[in-house]
Amino acid sequence: MSEHEKGRKVLIVDDSDVQLYFEERALLRAGFEVRTANSLDRFDEILREWQPDIVLTDVQMPDIRGDDLCKVLKQRMGTKQTPVVLFSSLGEAELAVLARRCHADGYLSKQAGLERLAEELESLWSSILW
Repeated sequence: MSEHEKGRKVLIVDDSDVQLYFEERALLRAGFEVRTANSLDRFDEILREWQPDIVLTDVQMPDIRGDDLCKVLKQRMGTKQTPVVLFSSLGEAELAVLARRCHADGYLSKQAGLERLAEELESLWSSILW
């Protein structure tokens, strides 16, 4: 792992515990430091204790839609500069529109599969943070 890869902290927000488990494992294997939140309450709890370098959020969730969460984060003083990536099973075109509307820093489709998650996030990571 190179120096710039150390300490890469990702907060994944998804209402599916099964999805969170597999997403977390995929990113941990790739060397990311990961925290997960399956609800808005858990998300807020994590943010009080830990500052992620990037937030990866599902779009379709019962507590709050990922694009709405992105809007909130971009307005908060403490998270305004934190990159947000929408991560959903929605189609690429729809994700692109949502990302633009909520000022997300990027988007990834779950349709690409978990085996590509780390690689896709790595690519976004380079363009967003480095």
